[in-house]
This record gives sequence, structure tokens and C-alpha cells, in this order.
Amino acid sequence: MARVLVTRPIEEARQTVLALEQRGHRALIDPMLEIVFRADPLPAGPFDVLIVTSGNALAALRQRREFEALAATPLVAVGRRTGAAARAMGFAEVETLGRDVTSLVAHVRERWREPRRALYLAGADRSGDLATDLAAFDHDVTLSVVYEAHQAVQFRPETASAFAAGAVDAVLHYSARTADAFIACAGGEAGMARLDVRHLCLSRKVAEVLRRAGAARVAFAARPEEDALLALI
Repeated sequence: MARVLVTRPIEEARQTVLALEQRGHRALIDPMLEIVFRADPLPAGPFDVLIVTSGNALAALRQRREFEALAATPLVAVGRRTGAAARAMGFAEVETLGRDVTSLVAHVRERWREPRRALYLAGADRSGDLATDLAAFDHDVTLSVVYEAHQAVQFRPETASAFAAGAVDAVLHYSARTADAFIACAGGEAGMARLDVRHLCLSRKVAEVLRRAGAARVAFAARPEEDALLALI
């Protein structure tokens, strides 16, 4: 049994805790990002397809009055878990393409034979430019920012106490941005050096952020999926 700190946003973290408990581990949640939903009007449709690259974008749609119409529109999701969340929310037609945005672009290039008009639902901070990438293949992609992610500035008291007591064996890191927030909460390089924990990362990119900050015990998943990440524990 390992004692694991989960740093992803709260809704996703709760799902991770269930997966950890099923594996016999104990979990503590301290989100390094707070997700804040926006209420801006969505661009006018109709759209041939919706694109989401995170569960946070889906969650931002739940209370919108346009949800029923959106749920009737075909949806493309990055990642199996995001696709499963869309189906659970009531989206009638869901296709899961790849593990990241790069994989999504590759799949779209191969599968979308005719130009499509897509609505890309995303966060304020994004890596890459999906609209430009797909425009190269004659697809018209409209970006709509439906949520913001605010970085934590300090650990929760229970997290600080757990670290002080040596009651954390491993920390799960899901993105470079959450890793940056964790490093800041830990007190930078000096604070990272004092933490005797394993840092388990979803990708090599995330691992590099932690190594540059002085983390010594860092590993990353064989593929950017949560099952592969949990297998490192």
C-alpha cells in the first residue's frame, strides 16, 4: 500500500482516488489547479462536430442552456476517460481519437475526408494551436474558451502536515502546469530537495519540469494514460 498525493483538479482527482483505492492505496487530494467555468456565450452554430481535449471542458457545459443541442452534436474527445465522461453526460455520438492533441490531429488528417466545421471547447491555457493545425487540412475550427485554471499558491494544511510527518510516498503529476504549481507550493528548489517522495508523471515533459527543479526520484509513464501512470506506484 502506498500513500499517494493527487494534484489534479478536484473533479478529476476524485476519479483518480477511486482508482487508487481499488488498487489498495491511500490517497490525499490537493489540486494544484482550481477550475473556474466561464459563462461567455458560445459561438453560433451549427457545427458538424465538437472537440474537447479535457474533462474540464465537458464539465463546463453541464449547466449551460445550450447543453441539449450540444449533446446531439457528434463529439471528438482526446483520451479514453474524456470520451467515457462525454458518454456518461449524454452525448449521443462520441469518438475518442488518440492520447493527446498531436494524436488527434493525425487521426483527423486520416479520417476526415471532407471539410468540417468544428467547435473546439477548451481552457484559457493551451499548448499548441489546434485550430491552425486543422485549418491546414481545410477544416474550420472555432475556439471557445469555457474554463480557466488558476494555480495554487500554497499546499492545503493537511498536505503540509502529511509531508512534515513523512506520510506521503508518491505524488502524481499530470501536467507541466500543475508540476510548476507544486514546485512553487513546495518552496522552489530548496523545498523540493527536502521532500523525500517519488514524483510520478504522466509524460516525459512533466518529468523534466520536476527534474529541473531538483526532484531526485522522478519517473514517467510508458504512455500518457492514467493506467500507465498508476502502474508506476
